[in-house]
Amino acid sequence: MNIQARQSGPRSSLKTSVIAAIIALLAVISVQFDSNLASAADSVRVTTSFDVKYASGVLKQVTKVYSAGFGQAEASKVEQDINGLKPDQPKVWQFAVQYKGKAQQLEIRALMDDLGMIDLDFATGSEAAPAVRAAVDGYLNGKGG
Repeated sequence: MNIQARQSGPRSSLKTSVIAAIIALLAVISVQFDSNLASAADSVRVTTSFDVKYASGVLKQVTKVYSAGFGQAEASKVEQDINGLKPDQPKVWQFAVQYKGKAQQLEIRALMDDLGMIDLDFATGSEAAPAVRAAVDGYLNGKGG
């Protein structure tokens, strides 16, 4: 019986390096996927519907909730996009924001109807959601929206 020993050469070393790189990449993807699931699970949606003429004021009130990531410039951009929306054409914006020193995500979804009413959803961290709800409701209740 003739048994030959495997040679450990450059090809074997390359193979080992590629396998190690694939495993490391899969680990990073898994951690990122788990992180995204966790942030999505922690998200609370604040939903409201009102006349589009109040969108600017609502967005300005929401800017006061966050210390960074969604300020006047971002609110103006969202308002500009909302003013250009066609009925039944949804639009989504995403922001990395700071609430009480903690990094969170803010997702805003808008959908305009044929009568000039807009459905506006704010998906944010569970800690910030009550403040967003209070900002939206406080403004709209004062305007009769």
